[in-house]
Amino acid sequence: MSLEVDAHVRRGDFELDVQLSVKPGELLAVLGPNGAGKSTLLRVLAGLAPIDGGHITLDDTVLDAPDEGRFVPPERRPIGVVFQDYLLFDHLDARDNVAFGLRTTGLGRVEARRRAEELLAQVGLAEFARRRPKELSGGQAQRVALARALARQPRALLLDEPLAALDVGTRRRVRRDLRRHLDGFDGVRLLVTHDPLDVYALADRVAIVDGGRVVQSGTVAEITAHPRSRYVADLVGTNLVAGQIGPAGLVAASGAQLAVTADFSGPAFAVVRPQSITLSHHVPETSARNVFVGIVDDVDRLGERARIGIEIADASGGPLHLTAEITVRALDELALRAGDPVVATMKATDIEAYPA
Repeated sequence: MSLEVDAHVRRGDFELDVQLSVKPGELLAVLGPNGAGKSTLLRVLAGLAPIDGGHITLDDTVLDAPDEGRFVPPERRPIGVVFQDYLLFDHLDARDNVAFGLRTTGLGRVEARRRAEELLAQVGLAEFARRRPKELSGGQAQRVALARALARQPRALLLDEPLAALDVGTRRRVRRDLRRHLDGFDGVRLLVTHDPLDVYALADRVAIVDGGRVVQSGTVAEITAHPRSRYVADLVGTNLVAGQIGPAGLVAASGAQLAVTADFSGPAFAVVRPQSITLSHHVPETSARNVFVGIVDDVDRLGERARIGIEIADASGGPLHLTAEITVRALDELALRAGDPVVATMKATDIEAYPA
């Protein structure tokens, strides 16, 4: 059982061109900013919109292939969907919301309700079966939507921002419960989200979508260690500089230069971890090869840590923006505020460079 996607879609000025695959029992998170194409991807997988080119295949069954004139409508696809707003029927109780999908397959009312009660028990809602959506909490409503999606025994499960409708406090608890319930589904699982916490807590692999393309994919550890776009670097809280490795180190498109240790040349990325940057008021006596004078443009306290944004006007040839992370105690000792000059120092050996 696997999902294979090669989807080409054009909607006005926007073009989606995505290739991905999901294995049985695997949860792939599709992560990206607003407007990246995540919702469009989910719609074509669910059959709510056709693709213009390529194919979508599940278990060797072609669901959409315009060149072959094949398109399976959503009601005939073995796919369950948990929508962002859950889309429960307000006039039905939890049991009948779950039973609704079973009734559409021709199952009788009594048997559909019996099966619905079993599914609600599996997600810990047996005692809430006769409550309507307005009588449920956000987390309970989400579990009803999940039970409804699983009712028809789908071979693939799509989750569209399943935690977005919850407040922050509830989201943490429901995210943990969701992982447990999803572990009981051995089919293909695909999660669309913009929240990196969902990825860390739920995903086996992640595909980063930006501008209608998959710009990076891999395990969470691989993405975190080697981001390949500024968007991904911002998500994982690190600095990413793209450029060319040559005799002078890494030279960015802006002309900024970084001294790095690398055994290759050509297009490259360099990761500068915020914790590797030392800040001071004056140029220190140091063996570090990267010493930049800049201006503080942002100060963000996060518990016992603080993140300091630094705009460096001339980094050996061009501008460069870096974020440093220091302790709150160090921040208070330096008394840094936005607009203050500061010296940022980092060792070349602390910067990881890898081919682009």
